[in-house]
Amino acid sequence: MRKKGKLIFWPAYFDSEFSWTEGRRVPKKLALRGVKADEVLKAAEDLDLSPLLEPGAAHPKRPWLRSGLILVDKTGTKSELLKETAQRIRVNRSRR
Repeated sequence: MRKKGKLIFWPAYFDSEFSWTEGRRVPKKLALRGVKADEVLKAAEDLDLSPLLEPGAAHPKRPWLRSGLILVDKTGTKSELLKETAQRIRVNRSRR
């Protein structure tokens, strides 16, 4: 599943309903409730990360929940990109 020069973003990384040990990777203050793969894809597009959606993929800690994954270009550290993406998801939600 690993791709050279790409990072994997799971929707669970941004979901406030999950604890750190359950897979959330952004601080609680940046996390949102019920994040979908489409929202992560749109946020990554806004940040010019050349995202690719792989629908139907399941997070390793929850193989029964097929939320999909997003592959993005590695243009910085994963933690920086996760925080930027979480902020962009928040901005996109406020525009609805």
